[in-house]
Amino acid sequence: MLPDGVLVFGLGGAELLAITAIMVLATLIQMSIGIGLSLCMMPLLALVSPSLVPGPAALAAFAVMIAMVLGKTRLVVPSDIGWGSGGLLVGTAIGVAALFQIDPASLPRVFGVLILVAVALSLSGLRLSARPRDIAGASVLSGIMGGMSGIHGPLIGLVYARESPARVRATLGLYWMVAYALLIVMHVGSGRLAAVDLARALVLLPGIGIGVLLAPQVAARVDGRRMRIGLYVIAVVSALALLAR
Repeated sequence: MLPDGVLVFGLGGAELLAITAIMVLATLIQMSIGIGLSLCMMPLLALVSPSLVPGPAALAAFAVMIAMVLGKTRLVVPSDIGWGSGGLLVGTAIGVAALFQIDPASLPRVFGVLILVAVALSLSGLRLSARPRDIAGASVLSGIMGGMSGIHGPLIGLVYARESPARVRATLGLYWMVAYALLIVMHVGSGRLAAVDLARALVLLPGIGIGVLLAPQVAARVDGRRMRIGLYVIAVVSALALLAR
């Protein structure tokens, strides 16, 4: 805990502790069920400090995806990543451009709406499959949402809903590495991501490290269905809190 009055990027000791707990939880969810990092991380971090999303959080998320993919690339279908990358490129460009049309003071409420949309898509019952047309189409829409809020997951998660858990974790881990890389590059190019954001991302790394260390034990015991329900509850409550700001 920091001494009274000592701040790191405007964040006090209690806020840094909350951020670490958020990143532990988000990392455990992602590495246990293969999805959910951004849906958990983005709204909770935005409640603590809007300055942490989407740029610094995207930088930190890239590190989580590296840990998720290491040693599992043999399970990835290269053509899936190719179709997904094309869709993400188009969608992310649209999403980042859209941010310039939004008043920064309104961003927490915009994030809240996008989070509720993401949850609704996850629960919609929409049936997609891992074929090129669905991967590309879902990736364009995921890129738009990700470019604006850093949340890419729901639609592409539906595409892989009926695939094996091992394939989902490996393929989506690499898919999101591409997604976050594009997001980071486009935010840098548009001037929305500066050196201070890279420094802010370092604040998120301790929680990621703890989450990665705990993930094997948690994954072996986790009830995926209950964890998903908990994830949706966290996302909805956080989104409503952002809308109420």
